[in-house]
Amino acid sequence: MKKKDILLESPVYTLEAAMLAVENGADRLELCADFGEGGTTPSLGLLKVLKSKATVPMFVMIRPRGGDFVYSKSELEIMKEDIKAFFRAWC
Repeated sequence: MKKKDILLESPVYTLEAAMLAVENGADRLELCADFGEGGTTPSLGLLKVLKSKATVPMFVMIRPRGGDFVYSKSELEIMKEDIKAFFRAWC
């Protein structure tokens, strides 16, 4: 089997969308929430369920809100805690 030159990463917002993406050839998933805001941090529950079902690597969006990407000190604290929580859930 020849290595692919281009990987297809699919942003997904639901379990159903994730499974469809994998079934249709996605090489990697980016788990997100809140499509209308351009993507925010998804639930830990989505990661845990998807981790047991998906056969491709996954990334998790860490973003406490939509809008710009300039974060306050408090928002950065939230993001750090989200990263820790997702790491614990992943390992």
